Amino acid sequence: MKQTICLLLSLFLVLSSYSQKIKLFTSYERNVENGTRYVAVLNDNSIWWFAPGDAWKKSSLQGLPKRNIKFISAYDKNTENGTRYVVVLEDNSIWWFAPGDSWKKSSTSGLPYQYNITHFQAYEKLTENGTRYTAVLDDNSIWWFSPGGGWKKSSSKGLPINNQ
Repeated sequence: MKQTICLLLSLFLVLSSYSQKIKLFTSYERNVENGTRYVAVLNDNSIWWFAPGDAWKKSSLQGLPKRNIKFISAYDKNTENGTRYVVVLEDNSIWWFAPGDSWKKSSTSGLPYQYNITHFQAYEKLTENGTRYTAVLDDNSIWWFSPGGGWKKSSSKGLPINNQ
């Protein structure tokens, strides 16, 4: 009896160690023909995606440093292989991914020294080179990014916030 209890307890501990929790979640529309996509980051920092009617699939982490993922944003560029994931890591570095390719570091040029991102979003602006990121820093300042243009501070005029 004692062996059975120990075996069951060991089995429970092993199975629970493989159980993950979703720590971050986002969704986006791939396109009209391909519909909605979900993207989840689990507590082990693995990234998974889902298309309704299919099973969840693990995304590549090739090229992405092994650091804690703080934010994730996903969007579609409305081109062949247009899915994009953008993550902010615990060190506030920003990385982007296109399926079939490895992760690439994005520019943080223009952001203030020792910045700390508290909110982050990426989207496609439907213009040539239309990728955009927006971020709020811990001093309540709002920033936006475009490739080739770097980060620029946005106005918070009229917003009743305390900019430190």
